[in-house]
Parts: sequence; structure tokens; C-alpha cells
Amino acid sequence: MLPFAPAIVVRVLGPDDMDAACVLLNHREYQPLYSRAMAQEEVSQQLLGDAPPTLLPVRWQQRACLGAWRAGELIGFVDAAIGLDSDSLGLPDYQALGLLRALLLPAAQPLADETAANLLDAAERFWRIGRVGHVKAFHGSTGYPAWQAGLGMLPGDRADQVRLLIGRNYRFCDRYYCVYWTVNGTLFEESPPQTALTLVMRDTQADRSYQVFFRRTELIAEARVAHHVVEGGAERQAIAHLVTWSVETRWRNQDIGRWLLRRILNDATQRGLDQVVVFLQMQQAAAINLLNQHGFVEHAYRGYTLEKALQE
Repeated sequence: MLPFAPAIVVRVLGPDDMDAACVLLNHREYQPLYSRAMAQEEVSQQLLGDAPPTLLPVRWQQRACLGAWRAGELIGFVDAAIGLDSDSLGLPDYQALGLLRALLLPAAQPLADETAANLLDAAERFWRIGRVGHVKAFHGSTGYPAWQAGLGMLPGDRADQVRLLIGRNYRFCDRYYCVYWTVNGTLFEESPPQTALTLVMRDTQADRSYQVFFRRTELIAEARVAHHVVEGGAERQAIAHLVTWSVETRWRNQDIGRWLLRRILNDATQRGLDQVVVFLQMQQAAAINLLNQHGFVEHAYRGYTLEKALQE
């Protein structure tokens, strides 16, 4: 037994650290709902790349993936960046945000608290050097594609991360629900609500977009579905993740969203998928109601994004 507790050292991760990072990131404790393990090549791409791939667009400027080491073991990790998330792409580059993508901590306390303090101190130094005044933590556009069906919200059952971030003056800005529909062979009736509407689909192997036009020229509704293979216990499931789904304001309450949803559900059935999954903000009451009408069930899950103003 050591007569003293080994110090925690925080440093930027490099190529030689990817074996340890892969083990840490793929620990089942850290993998939220609708996730899968990442191969080392994918871990390297996410942690070392200047512009790592994401489900939603992000404008990256700088990256700092920082590991916390203790007695030669990687025990914690923070993925910090500077850039603009998908909600902020219209801002000029000089108004870039601090982006907190991931915060992994050891399970035992008080080691988790000490590790978080070291990692978050280092991340805030990085943001201040980059002249960042505002940080967003776990925004939906900055997640790893392998985790949480490609999103980045902090699951609410991460009690340590929530407690520690709130203790450092982060505040909640969005809360999300997750609902799912199990494919059961049922096909819904698809009736266009108006004869002047046209539905157009475009897709790749893993991504399909749906667009509804009025008189073939005016885009009035659209949706995007991404296909993922996820791991649940010993099982692997093929899911359709309804990433975006919107109807122009003046066209709402005319059953266009219902028509679009039914086409998506029927496509999932015909493609032999297992589930359709949607993450929704708590204020999207109309969407939640329509999904419930079609048999969607809510997971015992809450996802959160947080934000913080950095003080000089």
C-alpha cells in the first residue's frame, strides 16, 4: 500500500494514448442509451481529428482532448473544443463558443471529484486562452456518432457529472426525452392531406431525407432519419433515428406532420429495422402527443444540455 495518494496529472492526449482512451471510452458504464463501442480508429478520429464527424453540423476551430492520469493509468477524460454548434452556425467566428463534448470520471469518490476539478480547470484555461466567454456542455450536435444515436446530451442519471458541473456554475438550458417505437410489421395508411402535396425522398446507405413540397416548388416540411446499429446488453439492434422533423408554421395543424411520420414508420418496417427512436425537447408537446398516438413509448431517461458564462 502506498504511503501517499498518487498525484493526478492532466495532459493533452496524443496518438500513443489511443489504446488507453479506447478502453476508457468503451467502458460500459459510460455508454448511454442507443450506443455502441468504438473501434480504435474511430476513437482516434474523434479525439485527434481537427474536424471530427458528427451527426449534425459543427464548425470546429480548436480542440483539446485532455486525459487525467494517476500512477500511469488513464482515469478520466474531457473533450473540450472551441467552435460553433449547430444552433450557432450563423454567428461569426470571433463569437465562437467553448464546447464540452464529454466528461468521463472514475466511479469512486472522492477521486471523481478531484479528477473533475483537474480536468475542468484545464478545460477552462484552454477556453480562456482561446478568448471564449461562453461554454455549452453536451449540446446535441457535438456528440460522438457512436453514442446516444449520434447526439451529445448528458444523460440525467450521470449524477456525478451533473452535480459537479452545477457546482461550477453551469446551468441547465435544455431537457430532452427519448421515445421509441418497436417495429411490429404494422403498416399505417398514408393519405396525403392535399392533392397538391408531393413527398420527395433522398438517401444514402445510412441517412435518408424526406421533403414535402406544395405544388412541387415550395418546401413546407422535411425530416431526416439516420440509421444506426446499437448495442443493448448482448443484443445488437438496427434503429432509425428521427433526427429532424419539422413543418413550416403556416402549414401546421393540417396533418402534414402525421403523413410524414407515417411514411417514416412504414419505411422502417419495410427495411426490416428494429426500432424508430426520437429525442425531443420538453417543450415539443405537439410532437410528443402525435408520437404517442402512433404507439411510441417513453424511456426512463432524461437528457440535458448545460451552459456557463466564463468570468475573466
